[in-house]
Amino acid sequence: MERIVFFGKGGIGKSTTSTNISASFAAMGLRALHVGCDPKHDSTVSLLGGQLLEPVVDKIHSTTGVTPEDIVVRSPLGIDCVEAGGPEAGVGCGGRGITRMMEIFNAAKLLTSNRYEVSVYDVLGDVVCGGFAAPLRKDIGEKVVIVASEEVMALYAANNIAKAVCHYSANGISLAGVIVNLRDNNEDRGPVERFAKLINTQILGWVPRDPLVREAEYQRKTVLEYAPHAPISRVFRQLAEQILAIRVSELPLPTPLSEVQFYEYTRYKFDPPPKTAEELERQKAEAREKAKEREGMVGAGKLLAKKSEAKVAEQREADKRRAELSAELSAGRRAVRLGKVSAGEALRRLQECFPQEAAALVAADLLS
Repeated sequence: MERIVFFGKGGIGKSTTSTNISASFAAMGLRALHVGCDPKHDSTVSLLGGQLLEPVVDKIHSTTGVTPEDIVVRSPLGIDCVEAGGPEAGVGCGGRGITRMMEIFNAAKLLTSNRYEVSVYDVLGDVVCGGFAAPLRKDIGEKVVIVASEEVMALYAANNIAKAVCHYSANGISLAGVIVNLRDNNEDRGPVERFAKLINTQILGWVPRDPLVREAEYQRKTVLEYAPHAPISRVFRQLAEQILAIRVSELPLPTPLSEVQFYEYTRYKFDPPPKTAEELERQKAEAREKAKEREGMVGAGKLLAKKSEAKVAEQREADKRRAELSAELSAGRRAVRLGKVSAGEALRRLQECFPQEAAALVAADLLS
């Protein structure tokens, strides 16, 4: 199953982007799950024609006997929708709603079957609470897509998200790239391109500002439903195809900027600061070395896992051979008691079929 996590600064267009991409997946005929991970619980509104879902943490009070049907709501496009929810503003931990939702998912075995071909998580990306990183846990998320704009604070949030990807890389999390949701179609794209290069990732695409998106939102629809043949709809379909085509094994580990580096670079639109370029390049080289070390650690972990799997398989095979020998030994004893074969001949046949396992047997063992 493709596991895609959309992160980005609040209000940057994550929900618009992620829902239109989920709609694109459905149009491809894929079985899709769309999960809203924001206390506002409004990510799935456009997929459900304006219906505001009851958060799963409010609906499910006990995980005992919970089923997938208790959790999801099917959209007209065939997308299963879930909203995590969370406490009201100023009350409690927003990330706890996501953590609790994952507990309910596990109890219902929602993600452990072949129920879905792709899962999409729409996550607030400028909150440091660890609960919002729940989709970066092992076997939940995989490809992280950052939604940003050409604005500095959107890139600041993107830089922090790249740091989170580095932190969770051992879980199999990779940065697929950045989708730039333009605020101004005529804005210079150079700074964003340079920023992406600095943090060692790719720009997946540019989403132009288009009034059709706003009109579709007023109608509580995705733009793919509202204007399926419009150029903006083609942009989202192309992004969906591109994200699916990405091979995680080919994605590099990002090299996010430090706080000091980020603010220094922003003064020069992400060109190297004239007076401190040498020092910043040295720091970037050190960051790349650390990235290589982390990649090595991830590779070592995968190798260890493969060795462990091989050992388990070897043990299973040995257990199977012992069980087969036990069955054949019982059959041999019966044959000897009935006089159909001598103990020596029965032993010879056993040792021929099980040269290692039966090596220590003697003819007397066939007489017991």
